[in-house]
Amino acid sequence: MSAFTSPFVVSSDGKTHVCKRIELSGKGGSGFDERWLQELLFQQPGCLPVREIDPHIGILIPICMELETGAGPADILYVTPTGQLVIVETKLWRNSEARRTVVAQILDYAKELTAWSYEDLVRQTAMASKMGPRHLLESVNRAVPMLDEASFIDGINRSLRDGDFLLLIAGDGIRYGAETLVGFIERFGNLRFTLALVEVAAYSLPDQSTLLQPRILAKTELLTRTVFVGQTTDSIGTSDETTEVPVDPIRAKQSQETADWLENFWGEFLQILQLDDMQQPRPTKCRSTNVAFHQPPGRCRAWISTYLARSSNEGGVFLTFSRDFSPAREIYEALYSQREEIERIVPGITWQIEGNNKVWIATPKVSLGDLDDPSNRDLVLEQLSVFTNQMVNAFRNRLEQMARERNLL
Repeated sequence: MSAFTSPFVVSSDGKTHVCKRIELSGKGGSGFDERWLQELLFQQPGCLPVREIDPHIGILIPICMELETGAGPADILYVTPTGQLVIVETKLWRNSEARRTVVAQILDYAKELTAWSYEDLVRQTAMASKMGPRHLLESVNRAVPMLDEASFIDGINRSLRDGDFLLLIAGDGIRYGAETLVGFIERFGNLRFTLALVEVAAYSLPDQSTLLQPRILAKTELLTRTVFVGQTTDSIGTSDETTEVPVDPIRAKQSQETADWLENFWGEFLQILQLDDMQQPRPTKCRSTNVAFHQPPGRCRAWISTYLARSSNEGGVFLTFSRDFSPAREIYEALYSQREEIERIVPGITWQIEGNNKVWIATPKVSLGDLDDPSNRDLVLEQLSVFTNQMVNAFRNRLEQMARERNLL
């Protein structure tokens, strides 16, 4: 264990009890594992000694666990009322190699976040929390009722742009001498962040309860940074939102009655649809068998389509590209190389590319049943809305990055 002495308890009768250190390993069914520690720190952010690192940091507001960064999921994300991001990685390490690995990991997360905007953070926290795109602001508003939302959002963007993060690695078993990790950190370049190693020591109390004692072992500040800062596109999918992409050409000339029915159905769909991605343009006119959500690079070259095929009694959601979009195969292959991450967001997705470079990346199909039955109709609308949100989460941001890298925007 560490070189710190054990605490002792003095009872009311003057007797003392030296607390026995508990190994946080999860071995032997103890339950004291990384997930246990992660959940405790998320629920009790006040126990972290952040004021010893930065006296002006303010309170930590828990937002989500398992935030997908693009370099892996960060264990815990907090924000402060001024918009600074605090990332915590929990690790019950047992050797110096594990320490180096987790430091490299959290620095990779920080590098990825410098390419984000506030809207990106909203989308990813909505996905991680499963609480929708208002979750970030609502969490902060509960903690700070008089919050200046505009200033908070500016603070988030500034924190992301400047890489101004507090990075905490919290765990048990940190040996004396961990400060030598500073030399390793410096090899990652001049990111602007504050990083601290926090040992969380656990002790058994006389009444069999557990005392957790977080304490800082090492901290460092790097004041400049030279990482690439990506800028999000201000306007995505600027093509005419009324453009419709028919799924079945036979149904292109529908009767007025059918068109009215479809307009009413998609109107209900758009009313219940909650998108985590605030940058996704929403369609305004829907009188066809599908509704299209235009994707980067825009100008009707890529879209996510939510469709009804009543002749086969099924619906679903798919991503495709226009046939004259020459980079379609290259982008499909780039997306396919990330399929493990994508399939965690959209379980059951299928991948298909035809010889003419026509791409179909589709969710599982939804059985329609009788759409005039209100209970069944509600179920179908809910299934389609969930799949649509998952597809936008999985692809819009990736397509924007790929389009920017290829100068397609």
